[in-house]
Amino acid sequence: MPEKLSFHFEGALADSHQLNFYESARFQYAAARLLVKLAQFRYGGRFVKNISNKTNFDIRLDAQAPGSFNINIEDSGQDSADESFINISLADLIAYVSERIIEKIDETALGEMAVASGGGRPVDGAVATGSSSALDQLVESAMDDRDLISRLPLQIRDLVKRRVAEAYRERRLAEKKSTIARIDFARSQKLISMSAPLISEMATVLRKSADTLEVTSSVEGKTRSVLFLDRQMAQEIETAVVDQEITPILGDITQFNKDNGWGKLKIENGAKTLSFSIPADILPAMKQQLIDNMKIDLVYLQTYFVRDRSGEVVRLIAVGILPAPPP
Repeated sequence: MPEKLSFHFEGALADSHQLNFYESARFQYAAARLLVKLAQFRYGGRFVKNISNKTNFDIRLDAQAPGSFNINIEDSGQDSADESFINISLADLIAYVSERIIEKIDETALGEMAVASGGGRPVDGAVATGSSSALDQLVESAMDDRDLISRLPLQIRDLVKRRVAEAYRERRLAEKKSTIARIDFARSQKLISMSAPLISEMATVLRKSADTLEVTSSVEGKTRSVLFLDRQMAQEIETAVVDQEITPILGDITQFNKDNGWGKLKIENGAKTLSFSIPADILPAMKQQLIDNMKIDLVYLQTYFVRDRSGEVVRLIAVGILPAPPP
């Protein structure tokens, strides 16, 4: 089924229907490489390093509407007769890699959303008891009515857009759970190591050209958000390097949001605390085991380290739980 993906920019130069030429060129090059390689993976379960005419899938750039600065592309989809490795849309694959590369919205930000929307007050940087349901309702309402976001207080609009994109990714990946299960650990590692630097390159467009980027998918007139970035997120992504190998790490979980998979882990005998996130498609399988382990002892997580440019670990992507090692 044909799918249209839109890369929508707001703020800075984009508000006057312009982008910085250099930044936009880097963005389009990285986005094109990412989407073609995801299409290759969808077809054969692998992708090539260098894209040639033979391996360049037919993803087309649509003309812009007058006065708009969307970058729109169209994927013709998969033929039912195709013997593809995985039957999935490109937006689903963007959701899959985004869940493993983009940091989840944290408790402090959720607390700010709750306060600004009149849903509650923050408690120790988290969402107050009783306000999370009101916050969930706000996000649900924004998903049903995209115009609602423009009527929200300015200080939380981008936070709501970010959480809406997360919620849509969670739904996508839940809907495609059995299909996504075909992506094993080895293939997932390769997807992450390929996608992370390209998404980092795409983030350069938020230096001067725009304040935010939203990727949306439209199928048969129904539009859903896939990814939302603001400048702060883009700066973190630009400097972040995701390890290509999984590293087990033992720690004490001090915070865990069972709804979106964000949490905090104390390591090195409590000397250091790192945030972690669990991709939506594996959160249901990990959630209860994680909660049970938190009640008993330290938790032994399988993680990808995310480092800054100096090589310092700044956050974790948790993808599994191992039995705790003997003392």
